[in-house]
Amino acid sequence: MVEEATEAARPVPEDYGLEAGDLRLWYSPGRAGVILMVAATLGLAVERAFDGAAHTLPQWLGAVVGFFYGALLGGFVGLGAMVLLIWCDPLFGRVWPTYGRLRRYREALAEARAAERHHHHA
Repeated sequence: MVEEATEAARPVPEDYGLEAGDLRLWYSPGRAGVILMVAATLGLAVERAFDGAAHTLPQWLGAVVGFFYGALLGGFVGLGAMVLLIWCDPLFGRVWPTYGRLRRYREALAEARAAERHHHHA
């Protein structure tokens, strides 16, 4: 009987107007942020490495220095993009209704899980 009570506390996707397919939506600011960060870091690192190799002798040294410089630069750009994504997340929720509903559902689910953990420890 106790199990049923805790199960009932869990949010149901249907209550949020979500279908099973909507739950598979891969987008989350964290995931997208990491992808952006890696892309920016690698992209700038490679671009700077080519640039360095073209202008510095010995070429390999220019490439290595350029690569690290680009990676550093890209890391900052990526971090900025990640922060921006997380900051704009509520905005995406408004513009993209399905994602907005999914966000609320994920939040409710996280709260329910936290409450369950708290309940078990009490």
